[in-house]
Amino acid sequence: MQHELAFLIMMALVATGSAHGESRLESDANLVTAIDVSGSINARAEALEFKGLAEALVQPALQEAIAAGQHGRIGFAAFTWSLDGSFNLLVPWTMIDLPAAAKAVAARFERAVPRPILGSAQAPTRSWRQGLGTDLSAAIAQSTRLMAKAPFQAGREVINICANGTDNVFEGPALVRDQALAAGLVVNGLIIGDQPEVEEYCLNRVQGGPGSFVLKILDYADVTQAMLTKFVLDIAWRQKLAAPSAKPG
Repeated sequence: MQHELAFLIMMALVATGSAHGESRLESDANLVTAIDVSGSINARAEALEFKGLAEALVQPALQEAIAAGQHGRIGFAAFTWSLDGSFNLLVPWTMIDLPAAAKAVAARFERAVPRPILGSAQAPTRSWRQGLGTDLSAAIAQSTRLMAKAPFQAGREVINICANGTDNVFEGPALVRDQALAAGLVVNGLIIGDQPEVEEYCLNRVQGGPGSFVLKILDYADVTQAMLTKFVLDIAWRQKLAAPSAKPG
């Protein structure tokens, strides 16, 4: 299983330039990660989401994938989501090229981990939780808006939606997913928990675009490996296309 994950990981963190404007710095891929903090995500699970992201960003495999790209850098942004309008930008657009940049982004996730107040029996403060619903359509729409504001030019723009449930607000995410695809974006799903119906839902209504995928995390302890797999897949898919094909002998 670890070897399979390692292979998937090395197949996904690099992409190349598009035409958003010649003056913008080019990246190999622009990635937006949307993190579920709805009512079904408790404080422990939320902490593991953030820690998993932080640890994935500083793994050597990620740095190797980034360095293998044409430009050797990616654009990265991340926010939390729940109910429509309940967004908190944890990581504004940042260029990740060197390990120091990845560590700086990882530190933002570490600081976001909910921690109990010293000497208090109260639950950890989670100020960004303004709504408890699971609004996947809003998460995709916000990701699309955030991607449009990317200050870096990239030929592969990927939205990663982390969730542990289906949309329970309004009409569902298929329409906004299709709008994102029409804008040239790729949408992936990262499903937390062993819920076949959620996986099937995301395959049909969330995932879309060239090289897109849905990954399932069976246990929160596996978050780091899954996040790393996700990021490397995001980048290396286009790298695979760009590789010269073998000539017949």
